[in-house]
Amino acid sequence: MNIFEKIYALLAILFAAGLLICLVYFPQIRLPRYLMPISLLGFLINVGLMFIVLRDIFSRPFGDQGKKYIWMALVLFFWPSILVYLPRHGFRPRIGRPLPGDLH
Repeated sequence: MNIFEKIYALLAILFAAGLLICLVYFPQIRLPRYLMPISLLGFLINVGLMFIVLRDIFSRPFGDQGKKYIWMALVLFFWPSILVYLPRHGFRPRIGRPLPGDLH
C-alpha cells in the first residue's frame, strides 16, 4: 500500500467508528433524514476501502496461495477482519516479486 491508501484506510476506519459512536450517543442521528445521507457516504467510503484492501491482497505475494483466498473471503464476508489484515499485512511493505509498473 502506498501512503495515500494507508491514510484512506485509517480515515475510513475512523469514520466507521465515529459513526457507531454517534449513533449510540446522539439518537437524533437515527432519524431517516440524517441517517440516509450519512449511510450513503459510509457506503461510498467503504467501497473504496474494500477496493484498496482487495487490490492489496491480490498484489501481495503470500507464501501459500490458500492464505490469499482465506484473507479474500474474510475481508469480503466479515468487515472487521480488515482491522486484523491491515496491521498484519496491509501496512507492511510487499516482499517478493515486483508489481507490474514498479520501477525497481
